[in-house]
Amino acid sequence: MMRRKNDNKRYFTRMGTRKKVHAFVRVKPTDDFAHEMIKYGDDNKSIDIHIKKDLQKGVVNNKQTDWSFKLDGVLHNASQDLVYETVAKDVVAQALDGYNGTIMCYGQTGAGKTYTMTGTTENYKHRGILPRALQQGETNRIIASHTMNKNSSRSHCIFTIYVEAHSRTLSDEKYITSKINLVDLAGSERLKKSGSEGRVLKEATYINKSLSFLEQAIIALGDQKRDHIPFRQCKLTHALKDSLGGNCNMVLLTNIYGEASQLEETLSSLRFASRMKLVTTEPAINEKYDAERMVKNLEKELALLKQELAIHDSLANRTLVNYDPMDEIQIAEINSQVRRYLEGTLDEIDIINLRQIQEVFNQFRVVLSQQEQEVELTLRRKYTLIDKNDFAAISAVQKAGLMDVDGHLVGEPDGQGFGLGVTPFSAKPGKKAKSKKMFKEQLRPSTPPPKPVAFEDFKNERGSEINRIFKENKSILNERRKRASETTQRINAIKREMDVTKEALNFQKSLREKQGEYENKGLMIIDEEEFLLILKLKDLKKQYRTEYQDLRDLKAEIQYCQHLVDQCRHRLLMEFDIWYNESFFIPEDIQVSLKPGSSIRPGMVPISRIMSLGEDDQDKFSQLQQTELPEGPDSFSFYNAKVKTEQKHNYLKTMMGFQQAHRK
Repeated sequence: MMRRKNDNKRYFTRMGTRKKVHAFVRVKPTDDFAHEMIKYGDDNKSIDIHIKKDLQKGVVNNKQTDWSFKLDGVLHNASQDLVYETVAKDVVAQALDGYNGTIMCYGQTGAGKTYTMTGTTENYKHRGILPRALQQGETNRIIASHTMNKNSSRSHCIFTIYVEAHSRTLSDEKYITSKINLVDLAGSERLKKSGSEGRVLKEATYINKSLSFLEQAIIALGDQKRDHIPFRQCKLTHALKDSLGGNCNMVLLTNIYGEASQLEETLSSLRFASRMKLVTTEPAINEKYDAERMVKNLEKELALLKQELAIHDSLANRTLVNYDPMDEIQIAEINSQVRRYLEGTLDEIDIINLRQIQEVFNQFRVVLSQQEQEVELTLRRKYTLIDKNDFAAISAVQKAGLMDVDGHLVGEPDGQGFGLGVTPFSAKPGKKAKSKKMFKEQLRPSTPPPKPVAFEDFKNERGSEINRIFKENKSILNERRKRASETTQRINAIKREMDVTKEALNFQKSLREKQGEYENKGLMIIDEEEFLLILKLKDLKKQYRTEYQDLRDLKAEIQYCQHLVDQCRHRLLMEFDIWYNESFFIPEDIQVSLKPGSSIRPGMVPISRIMSLGEDDQDKFSQLQQTELPEGPDSFSFYNAKVKTEQKHNYLKTMMGFQQAHRK
């Protein structure tokens, strides 16, 4: 089913089965009928043409002299009533059921196309397919006279009837629409026979050109290997785009002469009818849904459901239930209940309906967000936080003398509760420190072990958790790849089986066309073998689509799993490099500050920074005491104050640098 949207209406088209265009031939009555050259089949569904050989061209003459055309019906000496019953009645009847239809008259000038389509107004029995209302449209058509027809139509006429059917008893939003295209083509003609001149000659040239474009489009539609159909070559083919090979019932009525002098044009018209029979259409029901009526029906159904809920609530003694959206007062009350529940002053929250449950969870989210913002503001007012990966800031704090000998960051000794530092990993929310953990003291080897050996030890000890996650992700990735490979093999097998089935089905169709096609009430009759092949191909296509969708899903999972594996591999190698450098290259006296419980987390300070740490201010003060104090013992207070002043100056300089970096 296909859906199209337009304003406030939705269009649905039920896809039907493909069927070939019906082609009929109507022979214009004449007293000079060529009985020896034109013969009809016994079933009135075929016509044979025979032309005698021209003896003037010699004994050896391979020019074709016999043609046979199989059609859906041959109308000879048929009345207007019989023509309508045979050609147009079923198309109009199906249009009332929602199927589009097209009836096209084609043929040589003067062969009776306009008479078949519109008839005459002098006699009621001679009325054509179009109703009398078409007379107003007929007045806009230009006519001219030439040797073939005194009132020849000098233009193509396409009259469209739009049908819209609603139910008389049901106020349903669904209704059906359809349209009937009644096409009266201008006549094809040989310029040497028509004797046209001037403006009429120019018109005839354009008419023949548009009919040639129409025939090219028909040939392309009949060729199943053609992908492009030249509908835009002229206005005629573009206007008939929906009718030719579209979703409508298509009928062609070819008008021909029965005289021997017009046999060449008759053959051309019959060839056109044969090509048209190769074109297939896919008639479908056009359903529409009125959006406004749908909304009204849904609102009515919603009101009835609310009434039914009210009856059930009344029977269950639930009179306080309200299904309308909550207002601001109700939302504020739920927020108050959530806060009291979190504070412990409210034991439980009364739940009445589903809408209240959703709002309770929403208010939990609101309260949590507000508390997170308050905690962050409080921390920012009391502390200046340093990023644990900002090694330059950490080095500046160390040089400013704001770190004690144990590696803990402290503030000014003024008792203001100021703190500056990096929060240790073990003290972060959601991470519980493990107690009573035993650490094995191992002696450092004189030379670092090879990295492959150390990497195996790292995966078994410190990196065991990351290694476990890495192995699990890799196992899942391999399993998904295996499933994708198996699915690909199944898809290829189904595709090969589909190709074999299509070849067998095409062979059956060609065999059926050679033996002759049989119809029963408009339905094509096929044998059991071809029917089973059609069902098998349908099932194979369904399996192919299912397997292909599974393969697409597996490829998406493989891409995501590959990303996780790469991420774990990078994390594992990075953690190993940190552990290897800290375990075998950092001096032992500095390793004390890297043990669990210290303020510096392993990997926070680069190995190059640790190995090149210079003297801090406390070391300078100790050296100053050793060199200067023996000569002036009274200068101790002076140098102590000098050191504190330098520490404060360095601290202010560092903080200004932090603020400037934060602004950037």
